[in-house]
Amino acid sequence: MSCWTVLGLSADADTRSIKRQYAVLLKQTRPDEDPEGFQRLREAYEQALSYKEWAQFREENEGDDACWDLTDLTVVEVDALHQATRSLKDVSGEELARRHALAVEQGCAHILEDTLLQHCIENPQSCDALVDWAVVHYQWFSAWQRLELDEESCELLLARQRERITRPLREALEQQDSEAFLRAYRDCAHVLWLDVEVHRQWFNRVLSLLLLDRDYWSSSIFEQVCAGQGWHTGPTNSCPEAEWRRLLARHEAPFFLAQKRQLAQEPAATAEHRAARLLLGTGPFSQRLALARRLREKDWEECRQLSSALYANHPKVCAELPGGTAFFWRDWQQTYHDWPIYVAVVLACLIGAFTHFIPLGMRATGLINIVLTSTVVFGVIAYGLNWLTHNLAHRYWLLDDRLSTGLCLGLMKDAPPFGVLRDLLPCALMVAGLSWLFGPVAGAVYVATLAVVGLARRRQVKPHVSWEQTSPVLKLCMTILGILALVIVLGVFKVTASQGTVNRNQGLQPWAERQCSRIPASTAECGAPATVEQWYPQEARP
Repeated sequence: MSCWTVLGLSADADTRSIKRQYAVLLKQTRPDEDPEGFQRLREAYEQALSYKEWAQFREENEGDDACWDLTDLTVVEVDALHQATRSLKDVSGEELARRHALAVEQGCAHILEDTLLQHCIENPQSCDALVDWAVVHYQWFSAWQRLELDEESCELLLARQRERITRPLREALEQQDSEAFLRAYRDCAHVLWLDVEVHRQWFNRVLSLLLLDRDYWSSSIFEQVCAGQGWHTGPTNSCPEAEWRRLLARHEAPFFLAQKRQLAQEPAATAEHRAARLLLGTGPFSQRLALARRLREKDWEECRQLSSALYANHPKVCAELPGGTAFFWRDWQQTYHDWPIYVAVVLACLIGAFTHFIPLGMRATGLINIVLTSTVVFGVIAYGLNWLTHNLAHRYWLLDDRLSTGLCLGLMKDAPPFGVLRDLLPCALMVAGLSWLFGPVAGAVYVATLAVVGLARRRQVKPHVSWEQTSPVLKLCMTILGILALVIVLGVFKVTASQGTVNRNQGLQPWAERQCSRIPASTAECGAPATVEQWYPQEARP
């Protein structure tokens, strides 16, 4: 397809018409919607402008050709010059060879070469045979090409020839036709200019990128291209090193995927096993969430490598993963923290202190001191136990799994809600300490808090989205509930503190009022010294 066909113009269109038509077609072909169509349109536009520039150059130099001094030339020399500058439209191979022989004999072969180059630039749809002929007789696209040839025209012609041999290869891969690709590849063996080292390197790179950038993959294509291009593992490999590693990975992708799926079914003994189970496991979504809570940095690094390999070589597998991507777990790396443990410690110390010490008559000040001190102490203990048991559970992962599976029955057997070493052991130790100091209520509050948070984490609101990606409404409701809980706690403090406040008619009574203070001092009953009846009236006596 020529550039004029793509643009919808005739070959005699001027530069202004070309630019105007390109602007119209550009509105219909968006690069984000049809990148290949946009690329064809852009190439056609640039080729059309190049042809017009060449035509203008030819017109400017026609005067020089017309002014050739032919007076000193013989009839044969004049005929050779005319033959070299005649149009090459529909010329046969025999006729072109005859003209070339005559031009070489009369010393005007360079004029025929210039005419041939100009014709190939102006007639791209019918110049392939002429280009092949020029590659043999004029050594085009090689180090022996005549230096006087127009460099821009040669580059444009080379770009068209490269597109000529890559288009059928690309279309065959897009149509997933292995036979058509191999036929087009075998035809490339007859392209002589590909024997030049620089073009051979270009062809190796183009082939490698074509095989890598398409979803379709054929092992037979890869093996035959390797045999034809000399691709192999070693220092003399002609395939670019970076592309060769990716090609090998894609060639071995079926075996790689089978191996990873096998690892996903085995016990999670290593980081490689755990990454395979997280991405390719067949268990429920909640099981993946529970597994992600236990992963460490080395496990996440293995997940990144496996996800990259799946994204590059297994697009169909990625489409079946949660969210349709191999990187669905990225939001889980920072979602699992130890904050539920510290929330449980605060609530257990607060409620346990109130239920245990209030009946004993302890004042509010002492009670608050006990709550603050115990919260700090038990928070430090919880941190140490959590760090110790999590490292222990990670080191003895298989033992923790066996113990957890043994304690869980029914549906929870495949995805235990807790781990014996990781969760149950530190929880039991914390419950024992809190119960010893504050009573069983504190231990029950600690367990209930962790259980509620654990159930919220395991709840599958959207199976294909991380539980951390909650809706704004839910976040607002959680914030309101937190504020209400804080208000309730402050209210409890207020009520408790008011228990020790002296109200009316409580505590010390006002000093008894002397009765004589309300009558004149001259009264006989109020003489000094005052009697008991005068100081303590009748109603004030015990």
